[in-house]
Amino acid sequence: MRPHLLLLFLCFMLPGIAYPAGPRTMGLTVESFPQRMADRYTTRHGLPAGRVQVGRIDQRIVAMAKDRMLTLEKGRWTRFEWKPPISKVSPFIDPIGLPEGTKILGLEGKLGGTFEWVLTDQGLFQKREGKYAPVTPPQRYLTRQTPVNIDAQLTCMALDSNRILWLGSDVGIFATDGKDFWQPLDRESGMPYEDVTCLAFGPDGSLWAGTTEGVCRYRENRGWQYYWGPRYLPHNRVNSIVIGSEGAAWVGTEGGVARLYDAPMTLARKAAHYQEITDARHNRRGYVTESRLKVPGDPSGGVVYEASDNDGLWTAIYVGAQAFRYGATKDPAARAAARKSMLAMLDLVRYTGVPGFPARAVIDRSKEKIGRDVEGYNAEETVRIPGEQDKIWFPSPVDPNVLCKGDTSSDELDGHYFAWMVYHDLVADAAEKEQIRATVEAVTDNLLRNDLTLVGPTGRKTRWGVYHPKYINDDPLWWEERGLNSLSILSYLKIAEHLVGHPRYREKYRELIEKHHYLLNTVTQKVAEPWWDVNHSDDEMAFMMYYTLLTLERDPDTRRVLLQSLDRSWRIERPEASPFFNFVFGALTGRPCDVEISVAALQEWPWELINWQVRGSHRHDVEMLVRRGEGRARTQATRALPPSERRLMKWNGNPYQCDGGSPEGHTEEDGSAWLLPYWMGRYHGFIVER
Repeated sequence: MRPHLLLLFLCFMLPGIAYPAGPRTMGLTVESFPQRMADRYTTRHGLPAGRVQVGRIDQRIVAMAKDRMLTLEKGRWTRFEWKPPISKVSPFIDPIGLPEGTKILGLEGKLGGTFEWVLTDQGLFQKREGKYAPVTPPQRYLTRQTPVNIDAQLTCMALDSNRILWLGSDVGIFATDGKDFWQPLDRESGMPYEDVTCLAFGPDGSLWAGTTEGVCRYRENRGWQYYWGPRYLPHNRVNSIVIGSEGAAWVGTEGGVARLYDAPMTLARKAAHYQEITDARHNRRGYVTESRLKVPGDPSGGVVYEASDNDGLWTAIYVGAQAFRYGATKDPAARAAARKSMLAMLDLVRYTGVPGFPARAVIDRSKEKIGRDVEGYNAEETVRIPGEQDKIWFPSPVDPNVLCKGDTSSDELDGHYFAWMVYHDLVADAAEKEQIRATVEAVTDNLLRNDLTLVGPTGRKTRWGVYHPKYINDDPLWWEERGLNSLSILSYLKIAEHLVGHPRYREKYRELIEKHHYLLNTVTQKVAEPWWDVNHSDDEMAFMMYYTLLTLERDPDTRRVLLQSLDRSWRIERPEASPFFNFVFGALTGRPCDVEISVAALQEWPWELINWQVRGSHRHDVEMLVRRGEGRARTQATRALPPSERRLMKWNGNPYQCDGGSPEGHTEEDGSAWLLPYWMGRYHGFIVER
């Protein structure tokens, strides 16, 4: 045999498939970046309840509350005794020119024993020719193309090193020289909230503005950032801000003190942090999802795990993250983590006793106590035969200690097939590959045997495990699922052909394309309007299925249609700045995929994964869409807020939703949603870390 023919023969005989590597020229070398951090102090740390002001005496930060002055020592606020130095010079005075009985709000610009600028409840005054004269703002902004009238109540001020005076007001901030030039910073400049109560300058050039609804910060290369809610603050009404010697902003609020600062961070260190959180509080015998905190807001108090409706899907995302981590690093810890969760996923199929039927979740009563260790079981949700019922539990015929949750959905199957393929091709040894192949064969044959529906212990199809043309093409009730379910079943069959090899999978694949136009169905899989009916949960599943199917499909005509589908979906998703969607698109097409925006989104994820309450619908820089009806109003923003300023969510959440979460922080997310695009980006060369 000729050498080149032998090489061609070996390429066809070798197991696995060459994954798209992503053009290395698209990779971004990522250095360290500033990670937003927050320490919050309340009555639990020794502060009195209620209003707190912060100040700085020499190099020490002090809190003033209820006629007490306190300082922070080893995490506790303790009484601070301070006697002001005796001075023969009055710190201010000489109030010539000020209206009688005026209340002083601020002093700036030391001039010997007095100040150049005095802000009062009756306006701004400047020292001129030995007395204070009122400074009247111009009636219109002169720095805007379309001038508008000024009608502001000045509340605070700060003088920078260039002797530019910055004035806070109830309609934003003004920078002025005190004469005719008044530069506004407000919602038109991107300021998140305009009702300003205090101002401070950081050593890095940051402008900090406390408001009646959180803290706004303007900084170089980042623009405006917004701190609202218990993720950052003990209370949203801000009374004062001072900058500590280390550059952190100390914030006095109506409910305590916050220390807001940036920590030098790398994506690799952040990945290790999220991995630690996930391992410590979210891995229940291999199953990975969110958990409930026993002490709200405090992960150190322990957790109760959840047996969720989607243990298979959420665990699949974790398996995918670890598989790409292993593919990128060959780290044995990544392989061990992926293997533990993959075996747990295989158990979801094994324990049901129904060939090829994966449970939504399982609980092993010999190893975990319901209510104490794990939640999610409802004794009233039991199998009723015949008939369909949503979210049903049944005892495992394989192990009497195990309870299984049925009525498994298409969400679950998408996750399973995605994880089976990437683990098989990137991680599995020979024995594991055989286990996965047998499971893929059993589940795919369940679908084929039951007219492309998933059948469990009831003997009837599940509510959402439906892929037959009589539903997908012919039943109007299934029009929203037509594109996604067509994409999904084609992916399942292609994966089964790839891993198992039986021709029946390819034959059904071709039949659905040639006789039932399933390939064409995929082109419009993304239902994009009206906005209130968009199902963001489908997006996560679709991009997993795009990844598996386009990785395996090599026929140019079939790929052309699939790439048209992917291109359309990605263009709709692109404004969401999802690194998962972007990296899938880039890996499969070789085209630019917003790598810098994706890296910025990974950097913006909050350090804590507690589901703290967030709110953005009140923001002045956010335009809201509102639809009324059905007994309630539905709202969302016209743009996606950064991850640091919205509620925690996986890639199935609605990033345009501004409000959500819990004021007490009852639950904590696992880190899989972040880890999957990070390690996928590393594996495909989009992210390069030194």
